[in-house]
Amino acid sequence: MPDRKKNLLPMGWRIATGKDLELLFEMEKICFPQTHWTIQNIQDHLTDKSAWVFPGLGYLLFIEIESERELLRIGILPHKRRLGEAEKALTAMCNGAKKTFLEVESSNVSARNLYAKVGLKEIGVRKSYYGPGKDAVLMEYSTE
Repeated sequence: MPDRKKNLLPMGWRIATGKDLELLFEMEKICFPQTHWTIQNIQDHLTDKSAWVFPGLGYLLFIEIESERELLRIGILPHKRRLGEAEKALTAMCNGAKKTFLEVESSNVSARNLYAKVGLKEIGVRKSYYGPGKDAVLMEYSTE
């Protein structure tokens, strides 16, 4: 049976493997210098094929349970942003599941605009989720 996660990947993107751990960690530190994940956090997503990478451009990490996905992290290197690659990868990830969820800090307008462009809808707010006065906006995409 073909791996549907692999079949959905846009050109240039591939499923990340253990060999990509250092690359992913380096990109994570560049994309999120103040709030980057640990190398162990990233490694946990390499065992179940829930990490996609485009070397030299970016990556995304998600959880997949049955027919639902939750985006945990999407990072595009600063000099490669606004080229449409995040939109392509996010669209492919969303279309590969019946439902996709994510949360984003309410003040992150550029990310919220990207998610809305892909078709994610705001479905709720978690007050002070990221700290005092830093709300999380919950978003959902459905293929149903």
